[in-house]
Amino acid sequence: MRSTEAATESAISAYPFQTELDIQGGNWHYMTGAGYTGAASLVTTLMQNVSRNGSLLLNLTQHGRGNLDTQCTQIAKDIGAWLKVNGEAVYASRPFEVWGDTTVLYTRAGGYVYATLLGWNGGAVTLTALKSGGATLGTVSKVELLGSTVAMTFSQSGQGLTVTPGGSVSALAGISDSQLASKMRVVRITHDKGWFNDDDSGAASPGWQRKVALGTGDFNNDLTTSTTVGDTWTSTFTGTDVSVYAPKESGDGKIEIQIDGQIKATADLSTTGARQAQQMVSEVSGLTSGQHTISIINRGPGPVAVDAIVAR
Repeated sequence: MRSTEAATESAISAYPFQTELDIQGGNWHYMTGAGYTGAASLVTTLMQNVSRNGSLLLNLTQHGRGNLDTQCTQIAKDIGAWLKVNGEAVYASRPFEVWGDTTVLYTRAGGYVYATLLGWNGGAVTLTALKSGGATLGTVSKVELLGSTVAMTFSQSGQGLTVTPGGSVSALAGISDSQLASKMRVVRITHDKGWFNDDDSGAASPGWQRKVALGTGDFNNDLTTSTTVGDTWTSTFTGTDVSVYAPKESGDGKIEIQIDGQIKATADLSTTGARQAQQMVSEVSGLTSGQHTISIINRGPGPVAVDAIVAR
């Protein structure tokens, strides 16, 4: 894993990275009068990293006797309180097809898309990355503000998703940093394209390669690919049916689909003519209700890719 002090990757990374920060600005030890980086700034860095497939390691500087300044403790408590409300956009999440901009940062988890608003004024906001007709996001059916019961109205068009709170939104309780409590809020978006992406939490693909920011119409703008016969992509799912999605391209090989160790299907990913994205290449039905393990195996002779699975 790439590890860099005080540096965030500029784009979504195919593989995880880590940024190390010192809460006093880079001394890595307690220094009297050095001051502290505020909670809002630290959470912004955290979400910048998470939205690009990274994590944040934060050093809390201690006195020689091991205790922390009150200000340092309060910053840590503020971050913890924010994560208690908004952690579903962070833990076990993955980057969306774009990371965002200076006003919003995107993540996804459990089929939802999350938009972390930066410097939000409490009014309507338009999220241009969540426009209708995109390759990844489907038709939006529900928008919720985490940590609030205020209803969120919305409209989705070719220009973006416009979200408007139905009333005044209170600051998050238990956070002393007003910027963090009021202006850094997370919106959860429900849409009708329910899929398990090739890199979602729980997927394992030793030997395969991750490719991101492809611009080729695949789910979430990314793929997990293999050029070695025998490479296996696995995950668990719950349901009685599962569909496998992959791109088809000239010269591609075949994949074998196993459920709970039993061969169920083989799919040829080669095609003539133009490349075809988001193709349902196999569907297995009639399984017993419950949890199953799916294995997708490269059977060659050409390269193969996994884009997503959909379980029902």
